[in-house]
Amino acid sequence: MGAVVFATLLRERRLSAGWSQDELAARSGVSARSISALEAGGRRPRPSSVVRLAEALGVDQDTRGRWLKAAREAGAQQPGGPGGSDTPGVGRPPGGGAAGPGPARPGPALPRQTGSAGSPVPQQLPMAIRHFTGRSRELRALDELLPDRAPGCGAVVISAIAGTAGVGKTTLAVHFAHRVADQFPDGQLFANLRGFDPARAPVDAADVARGFLDALGVPAPRIPADQDGRLALLRSRLAGTRTLIVLDNVREAEQVRPLLPGSDTCLVVVTSRNRLPGLVALDGAVPLPLDVLSPEEARELLARRLGAAAVAEQPDEADELIALCARLPLALNIAAARAADHPGTPLGVWARELRDSRACLDLLSTGDGHADVRVVLSWSYRALAPQAARLFRLLGLHPGPHIGPAAAASLAGLPPSEARRLLDDLHRAHLIAEQGRDQYTLHDLLRAYAAERADADEPPQERARATLRMLDHYLHTAHHAGCLAYADDASWQPLDLAEPAAGVTPEDLADREQALAWYRGEQPVLERVVDQAHRAGLDVHAWQLVGAQVSYLLKSGLWQQWQRGSETALAAAERAADLAGQARAHRWLGQVHRSLGRQPQARHDLQLALDLFDVLGDRPRQGRTRLDLALAYGEEQANVEAVAESRRALELFRAIDDPSGQALAHNSIGWYLTQQGEPRAGLSHCRRALELARDAGNLPAQSSTWDSIGFIHHQLGEYREALPAYQESLRLRQAVGDYFLQADIHTHIGDTHLALGETEAARAAWNRSLAILEHLQHRDADGVRARLDTHTPDDRTGG
Repeated sequence: MGAVVFATLLRERRLSAGWSQDELAARSGVSARSISALEAGGRRPRPSSVVRLAEALGVDQDTRGRWLKAAREAGAQQPGGPGGSDTPGVGRPPGGGAAGPGPARPGPALPRQTGSAGSPVPQQLPMAIRHFTGRSRELRALDELLPDRAPGCGAVVISAIAGTAGVGKTTLAVHFAHRVADQFPDGQLFANLRGFDPARAPVDAADVARGFLDALGVPAPRIPADQDGRLALLRSRLAGTRTLIVLDNVREAEQVRPLLPGSDTCLVVVTSRNRLPGLVALDGAVPLPLDVLSPEEARELLARRLGAAAVAEQPDEADELIALCARLPLALNIAAARAADHPGTPLGVWARELRDSRACLDLLSTGDGHADVRVVLSWSYRALAPQAARLFRLLGLHPGPHIGPAAAASLAGLPPSEARRLLDDLHRAHLIAEQGRDQYTLHDLLRAYAAERADADEPPQERARATLRMLDHYLHTAHHAGCLAYADDASWQPLDLAEPAAGVTPEDLADREQALAWYRGEQPVLERVVDQAHRAGLDVHAWQLVGAQVSYLLKSGLWQQWQRGSETALAAAERAADLAGQARAHRWLGQVHRSLGRQPQARHDLQLALDLFDVLGDRPRQGRTRLDLALAYGEEQANVEAVAESRRALELFRAIDDPSGQALAHNSIGWYLTQQGEPRAGLSHCRRALELARDAGNLPAQSSTWDSIGFIHHQLGEYREALPAYQESLRLRQAVGDYFLQADIHTHIGDTHLALGETEAARAAWNRSLAILEHLQHRDADGVRARLDTHTPDDRTGG
């Protein structure tokens, strides 16, 4: 009895692992002939062999105990003799004879559960994970595929669970299978098809069918030798049954398609790192993409592994640990295991260790190939075609947070169509994720692994060339966007760029709207690219990348990004001894300091910029820097100095015949004369500014001048003349996409409505201004709030 029990236990465990008898022999050191005899139930298992087989198959202590018990029972019933030992050469008849056991003895029948047709009921599911967490949405989706909920579909219902390495595909499939096992009384079949195992070839469908037929109780002589016959017999045995089949780690649709039963009472769950679009399109599979855990699910996983109190008492440290593990279940479980081995150690200690993006992969390993993030990711990487693998590792050179097809093409030096095809390959392999249209991302651990592969597999010269192509891509595209969006704007400063490197394909932007949309979408990338260029010592790229986007940052009110970029640009230009870069960076810093209310710092940087432009003989930028100085003086109510700087600027612009510059200077003079109490003189200058701006086609200058004209009319008590001037200024400002200055105009419109006794209209305009200023976290928001607090909705008094 014991030998037969052990035979069943051994065979089911081997089949659930997806191994042949030869493979188990190689891993355990027990001969394949002995394993065959043990599974036939005709040989007494030796305890040493049981231990080796159990270790090879990775069974837990409880299972190993049951195996040893069955072996002892077999020993009690079958004392030694021919065929009674699983050790080669033991019990052989005297005088030699054929090696190996004789025919298997027909032992007593094993009492097993039987299905609806009286056949054995296989129960091959691996052990469920005790710390399974979350995935409620995915489990609900899987529940909807149960035969009782989707009856009469005419074909098997398949769920292809696809996701990146370490995301928990097998864990989810096994957890779900255990939850619903009682709804499949004819059994649960499981096979690991080893689609991404670097050490062994993928399992053929016919071999899986052989294992399933064996588990279903089909006698070996009745299993066809040919592959098609085996697959047909498997479909016949499953027809009309309620059987759950889990096909794990599938590489491609053809590996699993022949195993699909023709019965709509069965459920097949397929897991793969690829998306298996053919299985979805041709076989009716229901795709279930699996992403990393949500922050809440990741926190729950840590709480289950480390205790709720430990996580609740260190919320910030726990959140950082979760972020550093990229919310990848495998990484989180490894990190939690390390922390659990050192109770009492603060979570911040483990977070600090993981902050080094290169070292983090070393730390996320237990020494077991299946519990090592680097090893598990390598299985997907090694399955890629060479060109896709090259693009993946080059993506490790990109700083993120996302990349589009054009940038990927430049990075790899490929035509855009080829880059898009390879990105699709990586997406199907779940090595990148799609984030909206034409944006792809890698989570931090994948990026770290890609960078490792680039260091290991790409020569230094090619890494340097790829980095240069990437920087050229963003520099030339950003400059082109600036030319489209701000060509008629005084804030735009065209750059003298070198030709892009061979293989670079800048974005093809058609108009101003596309240019602004590109800036909005790529701003987080540009910020990182500037830092990368500076770290790489490519200083001209670093400061020019800032210059190519500074108008967008200024007009969008992105003060912090503007300041950081300008500081990096100055450091890069100083290191490169580039006077033009230094002059521009000082001017940008002066502008941002002025916008943030730091006028002494603003005047210091602007004076440095003015001196450098003088050395360079750059008179247009000298004039514009003087207007920046006028603004800084005006912020301090030093209106006399502001007018003086504006007049100096006007002289420069007249000398070089710059109509747009003259328009800006006249408007500045008119504004500050009004501040000095000379509105009529100011209005004359502003009207001249408007003429010049119109002749030059400069919309931003026209908008600024209309705002000044509205303000002067307001100061003169001519409120009905002020409102249309402000409205025209706002229309032009919205047309050019200058977000911050729209707030000023809304504030002025509100002030004029108040002066006309129109409190509700005034409050509406101030609220529009406040919404912009609060979004920008600008200091002017306090003044607008004060207006709203002072003038309540029922206030009807004039200003």
